[in-house]
Order: sequence, then structure tokens, then C-alpha cells
Amino acid sequence: MNEVYTYFMAKQIYNFDVFTHKKEELKRIRRKQEQRMWAGRIFFVALLFFALLILYMLNNSRCEYYIYKEETETENNDNVSYETFADGYIKYSKDGIEYQKKFGRAEWNVPVSFQNPIMVKAEPYVLLADKGGNTLMLFDSSGKIGELTLKYPIVQADVSSQGITEVILQGEESNFIQIYDGEGRLVADMKSSVDETGYPVTGAISNDGTKLAVSYFAIDGTASKTTLAFYDFSRQLRTDDMTLLGGFDYEDFMIPRLSFVDNDTLVAFGETATHYYDISDEPALKREVPFEQEIKSIFIGEKYLGYVLDNSEEKEEGSSRICLYTKSGKEKMNTTLDINYDSIRMRGNQIIAVKDNECTILNTGGKILFQGKLKGNSIETILPTGGWRSYHVIFRNKTVKMKLRFWNSEEAKS
Repeated sequence: MNEVYTYFMAKQIYNFDVFTHKKEELKRIRRKQEQRMWAGRIFFVALLFFALLILYMLNNSRCEYYIYKEETETENNDNVSYETFADGYIKYSKDGIEYQKKFGRAEWNVPVSFQNPIMVKAEPYVLLADKGGNTLMLFDSSGKIGELTLKYPIVQADVSSQGITEVILQGEESNFIQIYDGEGRLVADMKSSVDETGYPVTGAISNDGTKLAVSYFAIDGTASKTTLAFYDFSRQLRTDDMTLLGGFDYEDFMIPRLSFVDNDTLVAFGETATHYYDISDEPALKREVPFEQEIKSIFIGEKYLGYVLDNSEEKEEGSSRICLYTKSGKEKMNTTLDINYDSIRMRGNQIIAVKDNECTILNTGGKILFQGKLKGNSIETILPTGGWRSYHVIFRNKTVKMKLRFWNSEEAKS
């Protein structure tokens, strides 16, 4: 009996030892697995951080050099302009307009003879008008879809994404603000008397083609006044019916530029401030962005509104101040730098300024990506391509594909 008891006790002790040993072994295995898992996570986080750091440095570091990958001689690019459009480019000048799905390869070309061509776009439409002339043309990616010859010279024109066109005409004794649909039919016609309303400086039409804003300027003796008027022509019964939604008067303040950022929000660019208006119901001022410095230039991108301010009083920091604001009026970027430019544009997420053969390229964080002179005879336009820091540069006598570099090479600039 004692032997049996001793046997079973020994077996239990053996089983307990085996179980305890396996349990400890399992704990050790589990700890190693957890350590490997945490090590893997830490390695992944470190790798991701390192990759993001490299990406940040690449996107914000300044390039000092460039190379030309492709170079094509051209006859004369003087006063030739390019705009991105429909996954390609619109090229226009006094002599014609063409659409290039791939840069340098025309899908269609329409010759014109304009004295002062102005181009506005609201995809899928492009409007080309002869400022001071009588002709305007409407295009899409397939080519010309309409043309109008107007009675009086064109002062300003705009187009909506519905193909509805707004145009201001300078008559002999009065001015006219007219609206045309995509088929070229007159939708609304409003006569403007300089003595009663002032001179219509500029207008803008909403993307849905239902609302119109017009900036009028009047001088009375030594005083001046700007009237900003909002109209609704979505329900007019006759061509002279345009419902006045409301307006605002400003003393000694001029508004030379207007832009709808959505169907119910208009941005009015003044000489010293920008105003944001909500016109979903009765027009109301919802935000004002004042500037203490003189506004030298305004440029508008898909996401941001940009300004160049005169910083000459604090020129030790930089002769110009570059600011970006969201389309709701919140500041995105504010930086100072020395910059020479004849034109400045927002190209995607980059700001590109050019003068003669000198260019400055900034990102939306205010970092200089490149600043210097390029080999060529006067830059007309610089357009980013799909590659990293790659650009099409249009000079007066050639076009090149340029790539920025961090290092020098045999082909780099001297």
C-alpha cells in the first residue's frame, strides 16, 4: 500500500515538475515573441520616421543646380502663355490658341488675330477674349465650341464651369454687363450708367452660373467710391431681368479683382485688404483680411490665394513678403525674401516667379526650392511636370525640360 502511494506521489511530483518546466518554457517563448514583436514595431516606426524625415528634407531642401534633359529650338515664344487644362496644357498668344495633351504636341490649334488676348478657365471650359476688341471664343478639350462678335469693346470677361459667360463691354455713352449661355444666347443684359452706378471695373460669375458680382468705381470731386453689387439671374424671365441680391459701398477703396471660391463665397481683392462674402442668402461680409503693407501682386491657385507685399521698409529681412491664405481666409504661409519678378504664378503646390532669365521657386511652406538664373533668352513660362522637381521652361527662343539637382555635374549651370 505504501509502495503504491509512493508511486503515485512520485508521479504527481514528476508531472508537476514537467508542467512547471513547460509553463516556464512557454513564458520564455512568449516573452521572446513579444520582444521580437516590439522590436519589429520599433524598427518599423524608426524606418517610417526616417523615411518621412528624408521625404521632408527632399521636399523642403534648396537645390543649387539644374540640368536640361531636353532642349528644342523654337521660332519665337515672345508673349506666349501656358495654362494647365484637362490633364494637359493650353497655349495661347496673339496669333492663336491650342490644346496640348502632351507638352509640345497639339491636339488642336485655332489661329486668331487678337491685340490683347485674355484667357480664363473653369474646367471643362476655356474662354479666350480680345480685350479692347470685339471677339470672344469658348473652347473645351475637343476644340472651339462657340464664338461671339460683340457690338462694343471687351473690358473684362469670365466663364463658369457650366459654360456661361459674363462680359463687360465699354459702350459709347454707357457700359454693358452681359451674360451668354454655352450656346451663345444672350441670357441677361444690363446697361450701366457711369453717372448712376459708376464704371464697372470687373466682374465674376459663380461656377454654377447663377450668381454675378460686379465691382463699380465712381469719382465724385476729390472722393472716390467702390460699389460691390451681387446679382442672381437664375430665375430671370426676360433678358433685362437680373435680381439684385445686395451690395456694399466703400469710400476711397478700389476693388480691381473678384473671384468665386465656391458657388456661395466671393473673394474681393482690394488695394489694402481682401474681403470674403457669403451670398448663399442675403450677401454678408464674413471675413476681412487687412494688410499693412502695399499689395504688389495677387496670384490664385486651386487651394490658396497668394500675395506679394512690399516689404521695402524692412528690407533687411527681404524686399518682399509672400503670403498664402486658404480660400476660407486662414493664413497658410508668411515669409520674406528678396525676389525679382515680372510675373508670379501658383503652379500646383509651388509658387513660381520669373524675370528675364531669373526664377524663384517656392513651396507652400515658404521654403525656397530654387533661386537663380537659367541659361536661355528670357523666360516666358515655367510649368512643373510629373517628375520630382522637373519643369518645362519656355524661353523666347527655345523650350527645355529642366530638372533641379542638389549637386553639380558637367551639364549643370556654371
